[in-house]
Amino acid sequence: MTEKDSSSGAGQCALDSDIRTDDSMEKGKWTIMTLFLIAVLGVVGFRYLGGGTPQSTPAGSISARSLAGQFRGIAMQMHNPGDENHPYEKFIDEIAATGANTVCLVIPAYQENGSAASIFIDQRKTPTRERLRKIIRHAKSRKLRVIFMPIVLLMNPQDGEWRGKIKPKDWDTWWEQYTSYILRYAYLCNEEKVEAFQVGSELLSTETHTDRWRTLIGKVRKVFDGLLSYSSNWDHYRVPQFWGDLDMIGMTAYYNLTDGEKPTLRRLKNAWKPLKKEILNWQATIGKPILFTELGWPNQDTCAEAPWNYYESKRTDPQAQANCFEAFFDAWINEPKVAGFMVWEWRKSLGQDHSEKVDLSYVPYKKRSLKIISRYYSMPGGGEAATTQPTTSTKPATSQPK
Repeated sequence: MTEKDSSSGAGQCALDSDIRTDDSMEKGKWTIMTLFLIAVLGVVGFRYLGGGTPQSTPAGSISARSLAGQFRGIAMQMHNPGDENHPYEKFIDEIAATGANTVCLVIPAYQENGSAASIFIDQRKTPTRERLRKIIRHAKSRKLRVIFMPIVLLMNPQDGEWRGKIKPKDWDTWWEQYTSYILRYAYLCNEEKVEAFQVGSELLSTETHTDRWRTLIGKVRKVFDGLLSYSSNWDHYRVPQFWGDLDMIGMTAYYNLTDGEKPTLRRLKNAWKPLKKEILNWQATIGKPILFTELGWPNQDTCAEAPWNYYESKRTDPQAQANCFEAFFDAWINEPKVAGFMVWEWRKSLGQDHSEKVDLSYVPYKKRSLKIISRYYSMPGGGEAATTQPTTSTKPATSQPK
């Protein structure tokens, strides 16, 4: 899905120098605590993923990572002016009230445009890591699992540019900075016992860089002991050759379901039948469960034809949006090869009017589609346990990246 962000100015910082004092203190605390636990208990990181048997999973070790039941979540983007005071906890409470068992935290890094090699974090808009810790802990206090999804946004995209079309002049520099960005949050997520981590999202032009991706995934394995995935485009999921290095196949679901025809429920259900068969036939060749990383339709009359384009229409159609959710979950909710779903997305501000007659966005808040999401998310079960086996044995890291 195309992301647009035209903000620019002061407050940006390079990733290489953006290690804050609060995290240095946290690092010391966690290092001491980890050493103590190793010495006294001989165990590192007992983890639960939605119930079931606890597994001893030190970062990067070879052991089965099990998911008992599906991730049923809603994504929350985290790039807003004045982010330190943004009401994320309130939004998490709202997500928990929908029947979801997971929140997907979407956090950005920025590059100037598609040809730039520098990646940075805008401190005016992005929560500090200490703030992120509090947000993650609040989500867990509401019995929500957490998936962390870093994304890249372009500050001043040229014509037709988005993160799927980046082509930096210096790929080596870009990969070095992207790796620093990913590891920065992988450390934090491991310390906060986040259940799953996306190593990237919709970076189509990089997906043939197989060796670089495998190197990055290996580095993340050293510091993060949860499930790993990558979010591919619905029309590009066959391209990556590194799925075997991950635990889940991540893909968005922005398919053209109607070719301009009226999005009736019957038509939408029929549209998913061949798509589901095609996806599952391919999934069988990979052998990893599917995580639908972005699942959404804007409240527009064109939502079933061009769900990726939230600028397509200025005419609301809440029933079309609701029909899209109903048809999708009817097809997929009981599929045992699916590890979960992330609805795109929850509201980002308190002031925006999300009523059906006004709001053209993906946000299901205050729309009839939310009742459908809640009904399916509240269903028991939702698929067999999806068990994966990491392919690389590595040694846990003991310090933050510099």
